Amino acid sequence: MRRSTRTRSPCRQRPGDTVTTSEQPAPTSTDATRDFLTAIDVERQRLSIPGAIVHVSSPTVGSWTHALGVADVRATTPLAVDSRMRAGSVTKVVVGTMVLQLVDSGELDLDHDVRAIMPDLSVPPGVTVRHLLAMTSGLPDYTSDAFIEALWDAPDRVWSPEELLDTTRGEPQHFAPGTSWEYCNSGYIVLGLIIEHLTGRTATEVARDLVFEPLGMLDSDIAPPDRPAVALQSAPVRGYHPRDGQLADATHINMSWAWTAGSLVSTAADLARLVEAVAAGELLSDAAQRERLDTMAVPGASIRYGLGIADFDGLWGHNGSLPGFQSFAGYAPASGTTIVAMTNVDDSAADNLAAFIRTRLAAKDSAHRP
Repeated sequence: MRRSTRTRSPCRQRPGDTVTTSEQPAPTSTDATRDFLTAIDVERQRLSIPGAIVHVSSPTVGSWTHALGVADVRATTPLAVDSRMRAGSVTKVVVGTMVLQLVDSGELDLDHDVRAIMPDLSVPPGVTVRHLLAMTSGLPDYTSDAFIEALWDAPDRVWSPEELLDTTRGEPQHFAPGTSWEYCNSGYIVLGLIIEHLTGRTATEVARDLVFEPLGMLDSDIAPPDRPAVALQSAPVRGYHPRDGQLADATHINMSWAWTAGSLVSTAADLARLVEAVAAGELLSDAAQRERLDTMAVPGASIRYGLGIADFDGLWGHNGSLPGFQSFAGYAPASGTTIVAMTNVDDSAADNLAAFIRTRLAAKDSAHRP
């Protein structure tokens, strides 16, 4: 599927935003904001992150997007605020929104058995759409450590969704549907197939028409399975993975292996818009939004998971990691705070940078309280 010929804005700036790069400090920024940005960059360097784009919006520090570091460690090309980067599993927020819109339109029911929708899929009986969205299906996950490692040996391979699911054929269910929780990319590949089956269109097209265009996310795209590896159509951003003691360039790995589980390409500004809209219930009925935000505790973690969205202690959104890139995007309705971090290295880089930002914001908020 070809990308739309619509003109892309380099960066959709919202009213009141300050958009800067590491080369060009914001002339209107206060000393406190500059100190905050400096602290973030020091933390980025401490974490050995080549490049990062951060978006922060809160009542205490205002709203701004800042690029830090480089897009390419060899060419030392500065990263730009409008660079498109791979967002990994933030894709699941988009897919969850599409599925719930199909529920709103009456084309799907959350408690439909997957086999009743698509009998040819190799999915055990009793697995429902809700189970897939909530990560409670018990399906074996195809993204094992061995699978990810094998991507380096055949980076140009184009995977079909069916081939991805076939890699777990013969493996037993990890638990009975609905009885436990386990992160599962396989379930979101199945959801992609269901979306295409019900709409008769590609997941790429459906995401554009139901999510990206209505929200003004015109720099975002779910790459179709047949897209070549180079899908970053902006300044050349390279993605790096710590491997054998060095930073290995993972940009050339074809993203068909992630499809509707993790092939979103986006910008920090677009991800901010996405999580703010999703947490506020835009695009969905009130009933569907209640279903989405009905969460359960994630075993061994301090977060809760709903239907394609996570609650990070009041910060609603998702994170995503894949070879070369990592991202975090969250919005806290209670405080009106948005935090987005996108990095061109994985290994929890964006999660760690976002946690640092959140801690600093909490300290600033406490200092402003009477």
